[in-house]
Amino acid sequence: MKKAILIAIAILGMSVIAGAQSKITGQTVAHDGKNAIVTFNIETDDNSIPSKRKEVIMPYIYNGKDTVWLETVEVYGKNRYKREKQENHLDGNKGWDLGEGQILKGDVYSYRDTAPLKRWMAPANLGIRREIVGCACEEDLADENVASATLFEEPPVAARRIPKDFAVADASRQWDFGQDELEIIFKVSKIEIDSSVFNNEVTFGKILSAVDKIYSNPKFKVDQIEIAGYASPEGSRSFNNWLGENRAKALIDYIIEHRPQYNLTEANFRLRNGEENWAGLRRHLLASTIVEKDQVVEIIDMDLPDEEKKLRIKAIDNGKVWKKMLDEVYPHLRCARYLAVYYDSTQDEAVDVINQANQLIREGKYAEAYDLVKPYDDDFRAYNTVGVALMMQGEFEKALPWLEKALENESKEAQGNIDTINAELKYEQLKRDEREEYLKRFE
Repeated sequence: MKKAILIAIAILGMSVIAGAQSKITGQTVAHDGKNAIVTFNIETDDNSIPSKRKEVIMPYIYNGKDTVWLETVEVYGKNRYKREKQENHLDGNKGWDLGEGQILKGDVYSYRDTAPLKRWMAPANLGIRREIVGCACEEDLADENVASATLFEEPPVAARRIPKDFAVADASRQWDFGQDELEIIFKVSKIEIDSSVFNNEVTFGKILSAVDKIYSNPKFKVDQIEIAGYASPEGSRSFNNWLGENRAKALIDYIIEHRPQYNLTEANFRLRNGEENWAGLRRHLLASTIVEKDQVVEIIDMDLPDEEKKLRIKAIDNGKVWKKMLDEVYPHLRCARYLAVYYDSTQDEAVDVINQANQLIREGKYAEAYDLVKPYDDDFRAYNTVGVALMMQGEFEKALPWLEKALENESKEAQGNIDTINAELKYEQLKRDEREEYLKRFE
């Protein structure tokens, strides 16, 4: 019977210890953008831990397996406090007393601690672990979850911006050809066609094939074929004007001679004298390996008479750059170009549809414009329109191939639209990089 009583007393003692806890009240979990901030109050009274014991309160923030431990608080019973003070005194630490994070039973303690904010703290929970120490016994009590909060919120991925500007041009009943591909190059100061130089024989084949394509299509009634002649800006302006005009005439005569079945005459051609080919000079320079090309382009872009530009270019490096240009660039500028065919057609519905789609784009009706022009997207004149309609709906990745095709087909507007998309994609990458850098700070 005596043994049974002793066991009962032991069980009762354990229950007293288990219930002997301080109270956690007013708990908050917050952040200031850099740190997680935990606050709460610890309240004790006569029903708290026995006088001979000490309660160790261990707060921690957790989310799943991720955990960060905070500063602990020790709550002393009076006898436990006296005992540790005496032990420290005997050990020579006569000045020992309760410090930060240590309180006597009966006191109220305002707790505050911080921890670096982490990405995994979304959401975060505040847990409390307790340990009762004293009288040769230690007991770990069940952990408590006393608060929850979302401490870390990942910034959203930057939304795609819709461009403010776009460029569309109404289609005309005109068939354009790639200018660079359909150039006949002439020898210096010559107007006679020589098919044996500068790959001219291949280019002639392309030009005559293009003429056949137009005249064999029953949809088209040809109005005029446009031819332009150019001279490189290396001689006098008057002589270069004469060269440009007569080079264009030489190409006209060649087409008439080699396609007699179409009964072509000079009246079927529109002559455009390209005069001195400064635009071509600029384009070929930028594509060249000439080291001083940027300096030359800067002069070309100046608002100066052409003869003054020539003098300034010739002065660069005592004429050595001019000599390089004569050898590497100018041969490409002595040309006649097959530019475009103007025609009438009663069956060319694409022109009207493309222009209607362009108007819808101007009115901000991008989806409607795309649906309207889509059935005609195999027409090169529609490429830029399709691309812009997609671009203005934020479909940059789908728009770019159409705009690149438009650029290949000499659309003057396509390059500006491509530049606009690339600028927006660059902005998006910048925002993604900034977001990743921000998130790395909380790993």
